Amino acid sequence: MRIVIIGYFNGDGSQNGVRISQAWALQGHNILSIDFSSNNIITSILKFQPDFILVTVGRTFDSKILQELKIKGFFLVNWYPDEYSVGDLHGGEWFNDIKGIYNLIMCETRGIVPLIKGYADDVIWIPQFFDHRYHKCTEKRLQITPNFDLGFLGGLNIAQSSIRINFINNLITDNYNLKISGTPLYWKEALEKGKIITGEYFIQGPLINGDMAKFYARTKIGLNFVNDKLPKYELALSNRAFKTVGCGCFLLTQEVDGLEDMLIPGIHCETYPGTDYHALREKIDFFLKNEGIRERIAAQGQQHVLKNFNIDKITKEFIDEIKKRM
Repeated sequence: MRIVIIGYFNGDGSQNGVRISQAWALQGHNILSIDFSSNNIITSILKFQPDFILVTVGRTFDSKILQELKIKGFFLVNWYPDEYSVGDLHGGEWFNDIKGIYNLIMCETRGIVPLIKGYADDVIWIPQFFDHRYHKCTEKRLQITPNFDLGFLGGLNIAQSSIRINFINNLITDNYNLKISGTPLYWKEALEKGKIITGEYFIQGPLINGDMAKFYARTKIGLNFVNDKLPKYELALSNRAFKTVGCGCFLLTQEVDGLEDMLIPGIHCETYPGTDYHALREKIDFFLKNEGIRERIAAQGQQHVLKNFNIDKITKEFIDEIKKRM
């Protein structure tokens, strides 16, 4: 198929548009990648004549361009991996801007699908994916020293979560062997404002591709935290979960409604009540002491993600769902 992908193509290979574009190209599709900042979007698309156009979210993208493309008869798809719905933080105004434009919106958060049904011709849930090529690891798990007990990769967005800061501070105070890294903007702000304890636990980031895989290869337990300032939707789960498990690390994540449809607790990962630090500590201590159980779950989880949620399989499902509606 001839496909246009509009997203961030500014040299950052970790961007979702880049990952989807490369996967589809490997599947034999003819891909035209266009950056959101391009000055000749409509002209380029008219010349290319795609079967459909995929936009990767595009909160700041000019909806007038989309409206013109719709008028010209192009089939428009939005891939939406975020946890926000209509009226939520970062969500409401954007949904109003794109209402009625897209033929299909594909959401990773299953719980928001019924809430935005009227904002496109069709809205569906589509699972997350793990890019096994981009996050390929060249190290054997826990064979490189120094390794560490706990690891977390991600931003420290104060507007989304206070739990994340509080729990990380508690883990540092409790002297766990912890390493964290993430988007410099959010961590820098928290450090400068004194919201996070300073120390040698911080690795300058963000860590992506093989560096992310190496981080998880050296981490006994990969952590995930609840965004307690956001609504709790079914399967509102950061892609961090698949990246952690896909890289072969043991995942300890907050309880998420519907999680068992992607990762089964006790088989592919383990969970804890998202706002209960005492429960988190108990799980951490248990799995640090019980290496055999921990590493069995980590291996089962990785095998499951690589088989069922690899980027090739999921992006082929993208195509199948789009074809049904064209």
